[in-house]
Formats: sequence, structure tokens, C-alpha cells
Amino acid sequence: MRLLAMASIRYRRGGFAGVFVAVLCASALLTALGVLFESGLRAGVEPQRYAGAAVVVAARQALPVAGDLDVPLAERVPLPADAVARVAAVPGVDRAVGEVSAPVVLPGEPAARAYGWGSAALAPLEVREGVAPARPRDAVLDAALADRLGVRVGDRLPVALGGEPREYTVTGVAAGAGDTGRQAALYVTDEEARALSGRPDQVDVIAVLAGADVDGLAARIGAALPDLDVEVHTGDRRADAEFLDVGRVRAELVVLSLSFAGTTLMISVLVVAGTLGLSVQQRRRELALLRAIVATPRQVHRLVGAEVLLVAGTAAVLGALPGIGVAHLMRDAFASAGMLPPDFGLVTGPVPPVAAVLLVLVTARVAAWVAVRRAASAPPVEALRDAAVEPPRLGAVRAVSGWAFAALGAGAALVPLFLPGEQALAGAGASAICLVVAAGLLGPRLVTGATRLVAGPLRRVSPVGGHLAVEGVLANARRLAAVVTPMVLAVAMASVQLFTQTTVRAAAAEQASGGVVADVVVTGPAGLAPGVAEAIRRVPGVEAVTPVVRGQAFVRHLALGEEQVSAYAVQGLVADGLDRTLDLRTTAGDLARLTGDAVALSEQAAGALGLGVGDRVDLVLGDGASARPEVVAIYGHGLGFGDVALPRDVLAAHTPTGFDHSVLVRTDGSGALAAAVAERFPGVVVQDRAALDAAGQEQRDTQSWISLIALLVVLGYLAISVVNTLVMATAERSREFALLRLVGTRRRQVVRMTRVEALLVVGIAIVVGTAAALPALVGVSIGLTGSPVPSVPPLLYLAITGTVAVLGLAAIGVPTRMALRARPVDAIGARD
Repeated sequence: MRLLAMASIRYRRGGFAGVFVAVLCASALLTALGVLFESGLRAGVEPQRYAGAAVVVAARQALPVAGDLDVPLAERVPLPADAVARVAAVPGVDRAVGEVSAPVVLPGEPAARAYGWGSAALAPLEVREGVAPARPRDAVLDAALADRLGVRVGDRLPVALGGEPREYTVTGVAAGAGDTGRQAALYVTDEEARALSGRPDQVDVIAVLAGADVDGLAARIGAALPDLDVEVHTGDRRADAEFLDVGRVRAELVVLSLSFAGTTLMISVLVVAGTLGLSVQQRRRELALLRAIVATPRQVHRLVGAEVLLVAGTAAVLGALPGIGVAHLMRDAFASAGMLPPDFGLVTGPVPPVAAVLLVLVTARVAAWVAVRRAASAPPVEALRDAAVEPPRLGAVRAVSGWAFAALGAGAALVPLFLPGEQALAGAGASAICLVVAAGLLGPRLVTGATRLVAGPLRRVSPVGGHLAVEGVLANARRLAAVVTPMVLAVAMASVQLFTQTTVRAAAAEQASGGVVADVVVTGPAGLAPGVAEAIRRVPGVEAVTPVVRGQAFVRHLALGEEQVSAYAVQGLVADGLDRTLDLRTTAGDLARLTGDAVALSEQAAGALGLGVGDRVDLVLGDGASARPEVVAIYGHGLGFGDVALPRDVLAAHTPTGFDHSVLVRTDGSGALAAAVAERFPGVVVQDRAALDAAGQEQRDTQSWISLIALLVVLGYLAISVVNTLVMATAERSREFALLRLVGTRRRQVVRMTRVEALLVVGIAIVVGTAAALPALVGVSIGLTGSPVPSVPPLLYLAITGTVAVLGLAAIGVPTRMALRARPVDAIGARD
């Protein structure tokens, strides 16, 4: 059987080349996603400021979820300052440093932090010029930062903390083997650092200087803190405590790779199955002849299975290596989008390529069994008849399955009407996939119905080419349905992913713009200290002031009987005068009660959590602190201002600095505010109300870019699949073209026929793909915005459909012209 399979592959190299390409691309893409998944579990970056520390103790930065991945917390969870002495008393510890820091603004630096001088030993850094800081307004800079700022020992350095100006004297310049980190570092006295942090009784981490036996020391330190939920880091894991984004991005990378791996696997099943189905259709006469000479169904299955395993096995193994390269390209793209740190490395172990090869082989083998099932099980006479003339009707199983998937897709599109929020997006994706599968199963009927609908106009416009195209499509509906499916999938996937994001973004921007009734918005590059809002209140002409704190909160709840943790953007507000600066469109309760132990929820959050006014909600704030406030109001502008609103002081106490994100100001129009703020708070900006971004918009933009990058990779695979199947389908028609030319059809008429066919195929794919995406988009729009009309930028839709059209027309036109180069007499005699 193996020898027969190899001979068949050599004889039909063109058909098996298409299968080879489809499997190779699937293997490469799955390998890339597997590498990203493994890297999310194991990879990271090297420590920089903690390079000289043997052990770093930090609070656990994740919220445990039963039966699922832990959810990383948004803010750093602090440790009590008295834990430093407990760690220092552990045998083997030479020195324990409790590090605290605060964000500051330095001239020309995008981001900077102030640290206590005790933290300099962790890098380690030593003073090379001048002396260490000794007084509250003394500061030491690392050499690289001093060079960038152009300052020397003795110079005065302007520094802003939350918009409030300060001035420090540069007493020294430090250097050493260690890097000071990604942010510029300003070193002050330990007492000053604690004062700047606003949390004198807490520390960010506890770093330990010690000698040998690091693992044993780490175990002893963990045992010395049984009452604290801490993580003891050694080796490269020290960077997890230094850079909180590393832990977060690892979790995001795991979720992203798993999500797209599932989508990719489903797509590869459809693409590989379609390619194999097309390959088997092109061999109907050969397989029918084998059945006629008494080959058993089992032997036909074994033959096709052996062929597929030989071709797919080779392609899968060869696709694994470029898959690793694709993973590195995706890593670079994610880093450019801001998801990954630029120095985040990938782990390239053997598990991802092996898993990808096995998955692809199983997919190909199952797809081969399905594709050859009819040809192998049909009686020999019926098989020969089907080989001569394509069967006009779909099998009962295929038809029932197609309608079942169509019903599932329509049902999934209704999910946002009953389960808003995250379930709306999940339902949208499931709806589109189910409808695409339905389109693939019912493809021949769709192709036939659409062709008959436009047959009359096509025949009138092009009497010869149009007539030939219509009759050819009707006679080969199954073949063309196989090439329509990947194009439908491309249009539907791109539309759902992109237009869901544009719908959410447009609704958030509209809510943010319409909800701000203040006259101006005051912002600062690193937040605003509470004193800024108090100073603004005293400016003549100011009528109302609302400081706004931004953060993130998590809610544990049951969804479909399972515990889930949902993350929500949260804002801290002052209830006094809120109605004069902000309109959240309250639909129940009263926002004036947003004080003390109270919370307000958006309609989407309240609906997803099943809560109303008077209920209590179990919140976990960004730093891991738990709260159970009472719901006092429900509002409609959740996309624009966050799904959770807390009293300003409550939320500020659980952010790293306690600073305001912005201050909304209502004035009498006198215009004195901008001059007063500029004079007292350099760097603080007074803008009109349109400048207030929607809550979480920056995070949504980053997530949009990340999803777009992953989507482009998947769409690239689909584009290759579209071209692959179209070239396969067209290249096999050389004898058909030759016969047409021998009976009197001119070359240009054959070209015109294929153009009409291509337009039909592309048109059907675009219409069906759009129809498959539309229910999902309408459901998402209703679930998130209340409007059934999604936001669909026309140029973006034209870009999607235009790309698919160009690929389809080129993939049919080029092989057609190549097939027409041969003389008809030579082509008609080619082996079949």
C-alpha cells in the first residue's frame, strides 16, 4: 500500500502540492502559537536593578481562580514595612532592603521613579562623583541619566511629583555593573523615598543581599513569613518582582496564544478538509475505477490515508522550523504594539513543534477519511456515475449538519441579548464560526442558488463567456464550494474581529464625549497629587471640581455554573458636585450616595453579574484588597467611563500613588484657570472636555493592536489557503479548456468565462462572509451599546473585501492563462 501511495503521489504531484502547502502553513502557524504559549509559561527577562540581589520577596501579584489560570493584578501589592526586619533576621541574610518608590517627572524623560538610596546596593551602584544623599532634598543620578539631562554634581534639578514642583540638589553621580532599569532612576534618602511614596508603613519588595545557598535561603525566608501571601524569587524570576508587566504579559500571552490556537486549529480543519476534499474530487474517476476492479472500501481508505500521511507528515515536519521564525516575528510585532517588553525572550523547546505536527496529522487523517468516505463506500457502478457527472444533491448527513450549524450560529448571535459583556464577544466569535461551517457544508446549494439568481443578467451581458460560466458553475458546484469556503472564512473572521473593536471604540468615545459636562479637564504626565485639585477649587471662577482616579477591579461571580473572575475598569469619583461635571446617565439609584461603603455599576456589569441597587458586590481591587460595597446606582455610560465607580478616597487608597488621573472643572467662563494652573504647577495641562479619553481606551487600543497582529497572521494563512485552493481547482481544468477550444471556443472567450466564474466565486464569498458576520456584529452592538447598528468604517470593509477579491481573481486568472499556453491538441491528450 505504501508503494502504491508513493506512485499515486508522483503521478498527481499538482493535487498533492496543494495539500502539502495547506498542511505546511497550518503546522507553521500552530508551532508559532505553541512557542508563544510555552514562552508565556516559562520565559521572561533578566533582572536589572535587582541584579545584585540574591533573593527578592514580593507579595503575590495574581488572583487565584479555581480550575483556571490566575488573574494578574493591575497594581503592585505592597508588603508591611515590619516584614523587612523579619527577613533580615533569617540565617544567611547579609542585608535586607525594603524598597519603596514613587513616580516623578524629570525634564525630557518619558518616565522616571525616585528610589531610596538603600536600593542602589541591589544593582549594585556606587557613587563615582560626589557623595550619597544625606538631606531630604539631596539626589543621586546614575551616570547615563546625568548625561542625558546634562547635569553635574552641585546642580539644581527640577522634579515634579503628581504635578507639584520640587527641586533637588544633585550631590552625586553613580555607576556600576548593574543596569538601573527601563525607567530613569533618581535616588534620594530612604526617608524621603518613603515620604514621596505616601506609604511610609509599606514597602514594594524586600530584596536580600546574601552569599551562597540561594535556594535554601529562599525556602527559609518563605517559612519566616507564614502569615503573608508572598512569592520568593531567585534567578531570572527576580525580574517578575522588578517588572510587574512581565508577569502580566506572560498571562496575557498564554491566554492570547490559547485563544488563537483554538481558532487556528478550527480554521486548519476547515482549510485542510476543504483542500483534501478538492483533491479527492479531482480523483473521482481514479477512485471509481479502483472500486470497479474490486477494491474494497477499506483498501481505498488505506490508500488515501497512506497518501495523506506521507504528504502531510513531510509538510508538517518541514513547517515546524519556519513556525519558530513566525513566533519570533510575532514577538517583535507584539513588542512594537506595547504588549511585550522589548527584551522579552522566547522559549523554543521541542514540545510546540511536536504537538503541532501531531495535531496537523490527526486533522489531515480525519479530513481524508471524511473526504473519501462517499467515494469509498458507494457501489462501483454508482461511483463511476458520480465520477462522470457530479451528484446533484447533498448527502442527508451533510445537509442536516449544515442546517444544524446555521441554527447554532443564529442562536449564538443572540447571546449578547441575554448575557452582556464578555459573553457577548464570545457569542459573536462562536456565531461567526458556526455560520462559516454551515456555509462550507451547504456550499454547493449556496453556489447553485446564487448562480441561478444572476444567470439571466450574466448571459445577456456576455452571451458566450457568461453562458459557459453559468453552466460550468452549475455543473461543478461542489468543486467551487470548496474554494469559496476559505474566502468566506477570511471575510467573516476579519469583519467580526475588526468591526467589534470599531463598534466598542466608537461607543466608548461617544459616551466619553457626551458624558463630560465640565468645561475643562486638567491632566498631568504622571498623575495629579490631591493638592492640585484643592488648589483648583480656590481659583476664582471655579464652580465645581471632580477629581477622577482610574484603576482596575476584579469581581468573582458564577457564569454558566462555573466560577469566573471578570476585570473591570474602575473610576474613583467625588459625589459632591458630580452632576455639574459628569453625566454617567444614571438609570437606577442615585450617584449622590457614592460615599463610604458604596459602589455604582454600569448596566453591562450589573447585567453580567446579576446585581441591582441594594445588592452587595464582592470586589478585589487592583492591589489585591477585598471589599464588599453596596450598589447605590446603575448607569449607562460604562464603555466611556468604566464599569465600576467607587468613592475617590476608597479607590485612591489602593493605587500605588493615590494620585488623580484627571480633574474635571466647571467654571463661570472667566478663563482664569489656565493661567493659575500654569503658574503654580508647571507641566500640568488644562484642556477642553473633549480631551478626556474613554476609560481604559489606551488598554483597549493596545489589545486591539495585539488582536490585529494575531488576526493578520491568521488571515495570512487564510490568504495562502485561498490562493492554494483556487490554483488547485483551476490548474486541473487544462483538458476542459482544451476541449472548449477544440469545439470552437476562442481563447479570449475561455478567459472571459473564467473571469465571470471568478467574479461569481468572489461575489458569493463576500456576500456569504458578510452575512455570516452580520448576526454576530448586530448581537455585539446590541449587547454593548443597545443599538443594533454596529460601527463599520466603509473604507475598512472595502479593504477586506477588496483584498479577498484581488486574491481570488489573481488566483484564478494566472493559472488559467498558464493552462491556455499549451496547444489544445497537446493538452487534450495529457494524462488524466
